[in-house]
Amino acid sequence: MLNDPSAVTVCVVIPLYNAAASIQRTLDSVCAQTRLPDKVIVVDDGSSDAGPEIVKHYVAPFPIVLLQQPNQGPASARNHGVFSAEETFIAFLDADDRWHPEKLQKQLSLHAELTQQGRKVGLIDCFQMSEFSDGKRQLEDRCKHGEHFADFMRENIINGTSGVLALREIIVAIGGFDQSLRFAEDRLLWTRIAEISEIHSVPQILHWRAVNAANITAQPHKYYPHKLRFIQLYLARYGTRLNKQQRIYFVLANHAEFLNAFSRRGDHRRVIEVFRQMLGHSWQTLFFFQGKPTLRYLYACLKSLGNSR
Repeated sequence: MLNDPSAVTVCVVIPLYNAAASIQRTLDSVCAQTRLPDKVIVVDDGSSDAGPEIVKHYVAPFPIVLLQQPNQGPASARNHGVFSAEETFIAFLDADDRWHPEKLQKQLSLHAELTQQGRKVGLIDCFQMSEFSDGKRQLEDRCKHGEHFADFMRENIINGTSGVLALREIIVAIGGFDQSLRFAEDRLLWTRIAEISEIHSVPQILHWRAVNAANITAQPHKYYPHKLRFIQLYLARYGTRLNKQQRIYFVLANHAEFLNAFSRRGDHRRVIEVFRQMLGHSWQTLFFFQGKPTLRYLYACLKSLGNSR
C-alpha cells in the first residue's frame, strides 16, 4: 500500500554517458541510503569511457542492472530505465550527482503521510545544492505543497531531476520523457504529472548536483535548438490555457534563459540573434526582466561593431 513506506518498492534510474570519473561516487551515495532501493538500473547511453565497466564490477547490497544503447540523449536513457523497471517508484539520479543518506527515506515517508491523508501525490522532490567546478554553490529551494500545474507555465519549479521520486505508473501512463528533446524535456514531463496529481517537496537539501562543462552555461549553442522545439511543443499542448500575456511571458522567458547564457560566454552574435527573435515575438522584449535582455543586446551590438572595425 502507498501509505506504508515498507510495502512499496523503488527503482533508481541512472543515465550514464562518459561519467567514469563520477559514477562510483554516485553509486556510493545510493548504497549509503538509510532506505536502500530495491533495484538500480544504469542505462549506458553510448559511453566511450570506462563507466560501464565500473558499473559492471560495482558491488552493491541491491541488484544493479546495466542496460546499453547507442547515444540517444538523457530522455531516451531515462525512458529505457523507467519502462524496464517494475517497481512502485522511480528515483532519478544523474551519474555525476549524489544523494544525502536519508533522501529516499524522507521522500517515501512524506509520500506515505500525504497518501494517508487522501492526497493524490505523483511526485516528490527535495532541495538541491548545485556545486560548480569553480567552487561556486547555488541553492535550489522551491518548496511545493499540492497543486502546481499553473506554476510550470512560468518556470520549471522542480529543483533538480536527480531529486525527483515519482510514481512509475504515472510516468508510464504519460509516455515518459519526450525523446525528441535533449533540453527541457524534464519540465514537460513534470508539467504533465502536475496536470493530474499533486507535487510536494521535502524541504531539505537531499541532493547535490555537479555542474560541469556539459551544462547549458558551457554549451548553450548545443541546447538552444531544443529549447525552440520545447517552446513549440509546450504551446501546442498548453497554449490555449494561457492568455495572451501569459503566452508572451512564456516565450520571452524561455528565450531569455539562452540569451543570458550566450551573453555570459561573450557570444555576441547569438545574443543579437536571440534578442531579435524575442523582439519579433513581442515589443515587450524591450522592457522584459527590467530591460536586462535589451541591455545585453545593446552591449553585444557595441562589441560586434567594435570587432568589425
